[in-house]
Formats: sequence, structure tokens, C-alpha cells
Amino acid sequence: MRRNALALLAAPRLTVAGFALLAGAVGLAQWRPDASPVLVAAPLALLAANLAAALCVCPRLRRGGLGVFHCCLLACLLLVAWGRLTHFDGRLTIIGGQEFDPDAVETAQRGPWHGEGLRALAFLQGPFTVSYAPGVRREHTRSTVELPGSGERTVGDDTPLVIGGYRFYTTHNKGFAPVLTWTANGASPLTGAVMLPSYPANDWQQVHKWAHWQFSLRLPPVAEGTAWTLAPETTHAVLVAEAAGQRFELRPGDVARTSAGTLRYEFLSGWMGYRIFYDRTLLPLLALSIAGVLGMAWHLWARGLRWLPVKEGVAA
Repeated sequence: MRRNALALLAAPRLTVAGFALLAGAVGLAQWRPDASPVLVAAPLALLAANLAAALCVCPRLRRGGLGVFHCCLLACLLLVAWGRLTHFDGRLTIIGGQEFDPDAVETAQRGPWHGEGLRALAFLQGPFTVSYAPGVRREHTRSTVELPGSGERTVGDDTPLVIGGYRFYTTHNKGFAPVLTWTANGASPLTGAVMLPSYPANDWQQVHKWAHWQFSLRLPPVAEGTAWTLAPETTHAVLVAEAAGQRFELRPGDVARTSAGTLRYEFLSGWMGYRIFYDRTLLPLLALSIAGVLGMAWHLWARGLRWLPVKEGVAA
């Protein structure tokens, strides 16, 4: 009875059905990124069970290099399924001088077994620079972050910050963030940053509204056809603040006084957008893939030796 059950589970038709389900699940996951990771993990688990049963009922699949290949393939199927259930993909926008806040992370995809590892992370966002080639072509992003007890790290589009298994990559999404202190009449000062729209994607519309204020940033012109570097902390820009029919042109340290209170422009900072990626299975998958390829090479080499022609007339 047990043997019959294993034979049914190892059937080639089930293999074909499993791959068809996997193809459909991957296609649906690409079309609907918010689909549950279980959608992909389930056919992977089915294929793993199918292969494990085939290894049990067919001894030939367990021998030599072919056995190494199939064992690595089985481990890969299980690891990919585990990776889909534990992975994380998200977005973060953080202002210079701000500490990492896990509640500010926007989740794009999250496996049901991922856990709360984000809450154990800590770093401080520092200044950043972005190099542009002529024609506003973004080249290199260098974002500085400070880790508690570990000093500074430089992060880029292809140089991630790796902490706790999470990988933080910079994105094209970044901009200016004037830091202001608002003191309403009879109230305590309130300091915060105003995030202006992404720059230079929205260079003509650096405007933001907060309460009864409207802020806009007048930036120095960039010569067309030249290379330049975006560095918010060293940019000499004028902050235009408007409220109740009054208009103020502020530089760092200037104060605007209205009937409702005073506004002080502290300094110009920037904000950076990150992509966050978590998947602990990538390195084990690479190692298993290499081992599987070597196992198949071993199998083909040994099989080729058996088919080599034997020369006649050679004395022993």
C-alpha cells in the first residue's frame, strides 16, 4: 500500500502538472505582486514531494552524479519554497539625520513566515550625493548611513547596506527636505522637515503645503550639457515661504514672523528612498546549484566513459 502511494506521488504526470501549476503561479505573481507567496510555494512543495518519491522508488536516480544532481534539485525546490514564505520586499523614505523607523517601511511583499526582524534594525541616515552625467543621466549614488557601534557605511544602487539579513539599496527616488522650526504663539517650538517632491524628476515643482504655509525651493540653475552632482546639504537654495498673504525668502538661519507665530529655516537636508530586500536562501541556492551542475557533469562524464570504443589487438 505504501509502495503504491509512493508510485502515485512519483508519477511523471504529477511532475508535468506540478510544473504547469508553478508556471501559472509565477505568471499570476508577476501580474499581481500582492498575491500570497503561498501561491508559488505550494507547487514548489508539490514538485519537491514528487521528486522525493521518485528518489525512493527509483534507485537509479540516487546513484553517483545523478544522485547528487537530484538531491541538490530537491534541496533547491524546498529552499525556494521556504524563501517565498519568509522573504520581504519593501520601500523606505528617510530624511538625513533621521533614525530608521520600522513603522515607516512600506511593504511591497511579505512572506507569512517572515517575522518581525525589521524591528531589531537601527541606523542613522546621513548625507548623500548623486552624480549625473550630461543630459541628467544618473550615474553613482553614495548615501552615508551610521550604524550604532560600527561607524559609517556607504550605500548605493549596487552596494547595499546589509544588516540582520536585510539588504537596503538606494533608488532613483530622492529629494530635498528643508528643516524648519515653527513656534506658534504661546506654544513650544516644533522642529521637523518638509519633504519636497522627488528631484530632479520634479525639478519644476519643488512645492509643498503644510498647515497654512506653502513652501517652494528656488534652486541654483544647472548648466545644460554638463556633469553635475546633487548634494542637498551643500546646495545654496532659497526657501520661499508663503502664508496669509505674506511672502518670505529665507536662507538657513532666517526667521519669518507672522501673526500666528514665527518660522525659522534651520538648514537644507535631503531625503533618500531605499528598496529593502530580505531572502536568506540566495547563497545556499547558489552553492546547491553549483553542486548540482558538478553532479550532472560527473554523471555525463562517467556515462561517456562507458561508451568509449575499445581498441582491439592491444596487449594487456
